[in-house]
Amino acid sequence: MIITLISPNITTQKGDFFGSGIPYMPIPLAYVAAYLREKKHEIQVIDGFGENPFKVKQEGEFFIQGLSAKEIIGKIDFNTAIIVVYAGQVVTHLATIQIIKAIKKDFQNIPIIVMENMTSVVAYSLAVVYKEFFNLDVDYILLGDCERKIDQLIKAITGRNKPEKYKYEKLSKIDGIIYKHNGKIVVQRTTMMDEDLDSLPFPAWDLFPIQNYWKLHYAHGPMKKSFLPIFFSRGCPYRCEYCITPQISLAKWRPRSPKNIVDEMEYSIKRYSVRDFHTEDLNPTINRMRIIEMCKEIVKRRLKVNLKIVSGTKVESLDEESLRWMKKAGFTYISISPESGSKRMLKIMNKPYNHEYGLRMVRYMNKLGITTQACFVLGFPGETSKDLELTKKYVYQLTKAGVDEVALFIMTPIPGSKAYEYSSLGYKKLSQLTFSPKWRKEYNRLNMWRARTYAQFFIWKSLFHPIKVMKQPVNLLTGNFRTKMEMTIYRILKVNIWGKFFGSK
Repeated sequence: MIITLISPNITTQKGDFFGSGIPYMPIPLAYVAAYLREKKHEIQVIDGFGENPFKVKQEGEFFIQGLSAKEIIGKIDFNTAIIVVYAGQVVTHLATIQIIKAIKKDFQNIPIIVMENMTSVVAYSLAVVYKEFFNLDVDYILLGDCERKIDQLIKAITGRNKPEKYKYEKLSKIDGIIYKHNGKIVVQRTTMMDEDLDSLPFPAWDLFPIQNYWKLHYAHGPMKKSFLPIFFSRGCPYRCEYCITPQISLAKWRPRSPKNIVDEMEYSIKRYSVRDFHTEDLNPTINRMRIIEMCKEIVKRRLKVNLKIVSGTKVESLDEESLRWMKKAGFTYISISPESGSKRMLKIMNKPYNHEYGLRMVRYMNKLGITTQACFVLGFPGETSKDLELTKKYVYQLTKAGVDEVALFIMTPIPGSKAYEYSSLGYKKLSQLTFSPKWRKEYNRLNMWRARTYAQFFIWKSLFHPIKVMKQPVNLLTGNFRTKMEMTIYRILKVNIWGKFFGSK
């Protein structure tokens, strides 16, 4: 009996440079693959993007990279008994739906499980949009940490000669699952999170075409050659209202032990010859002493690694001592998330952030030679022009302090966030929920403000840090990316060229 795991294509919204089109490697699915293999299941992995990332098809306002739905279906093993589809990002929902429709057409009697991604701010809560999947006759949806519960689910639905009552009893005991029973949809929301992350096997990257990701020469974080994503922890303890994390991770933060993390690095160096690790945690440095312990372990083992916190971290969890150890251990890039220069807006967003402390840490990271990014959310309900000016002022202060790049995201109400519940919605497709939400009435105004602020940022950076600016064209031309901005220019040019010249193929 074969379990087929499918990761959908990558989707880019035309004209969006900020949140769509990023080739996130499907690390939650790689964890599930490793766990199922450890449990002696025979598995097949089909990476819809990774199998052919250079193939681009334009559909309306979107570029879809990777295999077509028909090509993905053609790769499914004839002996497949269960198909698992990974719903990784909200922008890829369009491609995910296409794949599910194709599966139902050619594999009508095979159960389909849709698996949630609870490790990313660009994912979406399937507990909010589950009806869209059940309208396509999906059989099961898994929420939260999926490794152990997917094994439970497989055992429940593959038991031979068992009555329906037996199956229902098994399903009713699985935490975080949505399914049909007697014609009705049963929603068992996530109530527990996996606390024993060290017991999970390392992601099964040997089953994925990781070399194709490397050949792209761009990623979520600044890359040079080969790299792998890594989790130091899962979840986040904060309840920011623009974020899906409070719902899908229950506002809980669960760390791996420093030894287990460094063991994975050492394993990846030996198994995949990778020394560049991109930390995709929602908040990896919550425990300062744990990070120092991890850095000491890296130094003790004399591992030559390049570490980047690419999804952001809580700047208040850093200090001079931890940063010195991080620099010594190999950290070269750290993203932080001020979100707004306005204290009033931070309170409305329910986002804790200390502006002065953030400036102090950026100055120190600049002194250490660690590249830094600061992320902001624009257009949150209640924001005024005065709040935007305070954000611009803080961008100026950060630039002077030495921040290497800023990311200005226009707020989009992603299913699962608190903002989704009270925001005025005007989108037509879930894939339109990007950080360039053109369907919002305020979009043109906010986008113009964003463009002007980016231009001013480059002027300020040229004034305060001219040498950094002079190096950026060289970094772009050589592919030796130091910032996401440099890499984003490369990515957008590449995808648009592929879409223009190869989109019809």
